[in-house]
Amino acid sequence: MQKLGSWTKSLAKSDYIWWLFIVVGVVLRLKLYIANRSFWADEASLALNLVNRTFTGLTQPLDYEQASPILFLFIEKALLTVLGNKDYILRLLPLLAGLLSVYLMYRVARENLGLVGLFALALFSVSGFLVYYSSELKQYSSDVMLGLLLVLFASVCLRENARIKDFLTLGIAGVIAIWASHTLIFILTGIGLALACQNLARKDYTSLSWILVSGFAWLITLTAEYVVSLRYIAADAQLMNYWRKAFMPMPPWSHLGWFRDTYFSFVFFSMGRSDLFLALLLLVLALAGGLSIFVRNRYLAITLLLPFITVSIASALHRYPLKDRFMLFLAPFIFMLMAEGLGRIYSLLAKWHHGVAVVTSGCIALVVMWLPTYDGFRSLFSPFADTGIRPVIQYVEANRMPGDIVYVFHGAETGFKYYAPLYNLDNGQVIIGFDTWNKKLALQSFLDDVDVLKGNSRVWFIFSDIVDCGGCTGNMQAFYVKYLDQFGTQLDKFNAQDANGYLYDLRP
Repeated sequence: MQKLGSWTKSLAKSDYIWWLFIVVGVVLRLKLYIANRSFWADEASLALNLVNRTFTGLTQPLDYEQASPILFLFIEKALLTVLGNKDYILRLLPLLAGLLSVYLMYRVARENLGLVGLFALALFSVSGFLVYYSSELKQYSSDVMLGLLLVLFASVCLRENARIKDFLTLGIAGVIAIWASHTLIFILTGIGLALACQNLARKDYTSLSWILVSGFAWLITLTAEYVVSLRYIAADAQLMNYWRKAFMPMPPWSHLGWFRDTYFSFVFFSMGRSDLFLALLLLVLALAGGLSIFVRNRYLAITLLLPFITVSIASALHRYPLKDRFMLFLAPFIFMLMAEGLGRIYSLLAKWHHGVAVVTSGCIALVVMWLPTYDGFRSLFSPFADTGIRPVIQYVEANRMPGDIVYVFHGAETGFKYYAPLYNLDNGQVIIGFDTWNKKLALQSFLDDVDVLKGNSRVWFIFSDIVDCGGCTGNMQAFYVKYLDQFGTQLDKFNAQDANGYLYDLRP
C-alpha cells in the first residue's frame, strides 16, 4: 500500500499528468465549438444587438432584455466587423477564454495547492457547464478566465518577493477586467482585502500603498461602469422581475428554502449533478478546504472565500442574481476548496494509516469525478448533430414554394431574426408570434394567429426554444403540433434537436 501511495505521489508530481488534464479540457472545448450548434434564443438576442448596433449603441440599454459588460460587447463587435457575421466568429471570444482558463486553472491550482491541485484541475477540465459555456455567446466563460487571471496575479503579489511591477500589473488588470465582467468586483474585493491585510501585518507600507491605490482605481472604474452601463440594468424592471427569485431573501430566515435551492443549483452547475450525497460531500470537502487553507495561508483563504460572501451581499441588496449560470464564475473557487479539503483529509488519515488515507481519498475523488468525466468523454466521442433553429431554417428555405407563409413561434423570434437573413428566409410572407412574459397571453396569441391562418394551403410553422405552453402538461412540442392537427393536414416536417419545422395545409 505504501508503494501505491508513493506511485500516486510520483504520478501527481509528473508534468505529464497535469498536461494530460489540460489537453482533455482543451479538446472537450474545441469539440463543442467545432460542432457549431445554432444560437439558442438568448445567444441570438445578444447577437442581434451586436449586428444591428454601432459601438456607441452598445453602451445603451440592449434590446431583448440583454445585459453584458461593455468591453465584452466591444471585443465581440470588433470580431464581427473584422471577421464577418458568423455564429462561430461570435463564439470565438468565449472559446479563447475557455481554452486559456484551463491553463490558468493549472497555474493557480499547482502553485497554490500543490499536488492536490491536480484534483481541482481535473474537475475544471471536464466540468460540463464550463465546457458548454466556452462555446456560447455569453460572458460567462470570460468571467471564469478573468477571475483565474486575477487570482494568479494576486498569488504573485502575496509572495514575500513580490515587486512593485506585480502590484501594478494586478491593478491595471483589475481596471480592465471590471469593464469586461460584471463578476470581477467580487473577486477583486477578496484580493484587495487579502493583500491589504498581509502587507499591513508585514508593515510593508510601500506595497500597502500600491494595493490601496489599486483598490481606489477599481472603485473609480466600478463607479464609471455603473454610470455608463450598470445603472440601466439595475433600472430594468423586467430584468429585476425575472431575477426576483434569484435574490437572497431578507431577512434570511424569511425563506430558508431559497438557500437550499440555490445551493443545489450551484452544485448542479459546478458538478453536472445535484444529488443529496454529492451536495453533502461537496460541502464537507469545501468546509474542510476552507479551514485548511485558512490555517495554512490565511491571505490565500481570504482571496478564495470572500467572493462567496461579497456576491451573497450583492444578491441580498438585489444587485446580483444567484441563479444557475450567474454562479459559474465561482466554480474554480469551489474546486480549489474541495481539492484542499481532499488533501487535508488524506494528510490527517495518513498520520494514522497510510493505506487507509490512499484508499479513502481515492474513493472520494472517484465518487466526485466519475459522472463529469463520463459525460465529458461521452460527448467527446459522440457524433456531431444538427441542433437548434439553423438547420430548420435551411430546410424551410430549400423547400419553400412561392406564396408559402412562414409562421415563427414567438420563442424562436430572435433565432429566426438572426439566421433568416443569412439563408434568405427573411423575404416573402413571414409572421412572428407575439412574445410576452405572460405565458398564457402568449399562448392565446398563438391560438389567435392560427385562426387567422386557417384557409391557407401551405403554412410553415417553425418552433424553437419552447419554454412554456401556457400551463399545459406533458410534451410542450406535442401540445402545439396536436393543436395544429385539429385544423389542418401535416404535409411535411423537419426535426432537428431542440427545433422543428412543419408544413400544414390549413384549409377545411
